Amino acid sequence: MELLMQGATLMVIGMATVFAFLVLLIVAMNSSAGFFKKFAHLFPEEAPAAKKAPAAADPSAEIAVALAAIRAKRG
Repeated sequence: MELLMQGATLMVIGMATVFAFLVLLIVAMNSSAGFFKKFAHLFPEEAPAAKKAPAAADPSAEIAVALAAIRAKRG
């Protein structure tokens, strides 16, 4: 019976430790979110670079690339 009580005590201590860590993690995340909301003007977001539209590919070039890949694979 004593082993069962020791097991239950260890389980409660372990669960309390995990719960305390999760509460601490939530507090840390909320405080860092508040910090970044307050000082957002100091951390500007970079605008994404405009991507150029790809040039119209020649279908025969794509076929040639596929055939070259097959030939290279077969040896």
